Amino acid sequence: MKKIFLLASAFLFFILLVLLLPSCNNNDAAAPKSGTAVTAANPAPAAVAVPANLLNGHLDTLWITAANFTALGNGSRITFRFYDTLDAFTLRGWTGNSNGWNDRLPDVKLFKGRESPVTFGQGSYFGNLQISPNQYNTIRQRLTATGATFVLFCPVNPTVPPTAGQISYNIYLTSDEPGDFSPSFKYKFVVDATGVSTNPSPPKNSN
Repeated sequence: MKKIFLLASAFLFFILLVLLLPSCNNNDAAAPKSGTAVTAANPAPAAVAVPANLLNGHLDTLWITAANFTALGNGSRITFRFYDTLDAFTLRGWTGNSNGWNDRLPDVKLFKGRESPVTFGQGSYFGNLQISPNQYNTIRQRLTATGATFVLFCPVNPTVPPTAGQISYNIYLTSDEPGDFSPSFKYKFVVDATGVSTNPSPPKNSN
């Protein structure tokens, strides 16, 4: 009987020893992680760089063929909206009453020409622009008189009064290719002033 008791005691001791061994090898006995180790295991999110100006750059000269411009019809009023082509800002224009714009494709599409020295950035307004019927007729008459083949929209320095901050354009005529980006372009580029500038819409003066 004593022998059986000793065997049972030995067996229980063995079971306890087996259960205790894993706990002796766990992380409780390990040295606590340093601050450096914790930081390495849980790195802080990368800092996000915020540009000084979210929207800035140079405005481009815009253009349309004389044929497409005159095809709009005598006495047309054109209201332009800025259009982002991802690599530049251009203008899209609608004639007639603005109530129907949402259901119509633009009547006028201006294309990107050479980059101008005029810049935009903080404090610039990209509002709608307008050409009145009288202004449109003036441009058509100048096209007939000069035989020019392109109508150019050249950006105006937005820091100049009386519409400081408002992006606007002076309109010129030319027979030189506005889409020519060759280095010699600036030497052969001849323009004829129409005396017309786009007005903010609602316009500062409307005829």
